[in-house]
Amino acid sequence: MLVVGLFVLLGIVPLANLPAALVSPTKAEAVPEGGMALEDPEIRGILAQPTLHRQIPRIRFASDRRTYEFLASHPPLASQLAKRLQPQLEGYIVTRVEQGVYTIEDGGALRGEARLIAATGDQHIYRFQGEFRSLANLLHFTGRMVVIFRYREVRDGSRSYIDSDPNFYLRIDHLFFHVITKLLSPAITSIVDRRVKMIVEASHKLFDQIRTDPDGLYRQMSTWPEVHPEDLEAFRQTFLSRGVAMR
Repeated sequence: MLVVGLFVLLGIVPLANLPAALVSPTKAEAVPEGGMALEDPEIRGILAQPTLHRQIPRIRFASDRRTYEFLASHPPLASQLAKRLQPQLEGYIVTRVEQGVYTIEDGGALRGEARLIAATGDQHIYRFQGEFRSLANLLHFTGRMVVIFRYREVRDGSRSYIDSDPNFYLRIDHLFFHVITKLLSPAITSIVDRRVKMIVEASHKLFDQIRTDPDGLYRQMSTWPEVHPEDLEAFRQTFLSRGVAMR
């Protein structure tokens, strides 16, 4: 859910309401480990000259690798759960186009495509491209983004935790917005913190529900019309005992 939530908040949005991770107008300070993603010339260009780059401080979830990777590999389901936990996300829609490719929409204001470029044992790399329209379509620009999620499972006694290190590189195509966004970036730190906090809180709630009461969450999900049967069945097979009935 963190993956989807931050994609949603990091989409191309109004300059008056810049989202969660658009803070640091620096050159790329980190690159994906390994060379697979760097073979993509578009990714190399975004990493080399981002409009904005932000590395979110490490986030720790009371969860395990299985849960984290399940949610990361089911973005539509994760977005549906996020909207149930955070009504502020209600307008966003994530749709699977094919394996590893998803569309993200917010009415007529935000529209884009997120593509999984690489997935290894400890990181996922996504490339996003999309467009934004606002002010009765008077404001219209496009942008591209690379999102890198590094994570690892750690143990503390009998408890498992996931340490996640999200990293974002945004490139706005329009020169005017590219420059203005860089100039405004110091003023939006408080917006960044609030938005990230909202997503992290929702993620904590979801991880706790899956850990403490997966049967109850499954039964709730089975009554939600927006949940696709295949996602519900995947959740059942991953987290529930055989005695739980299928939808």
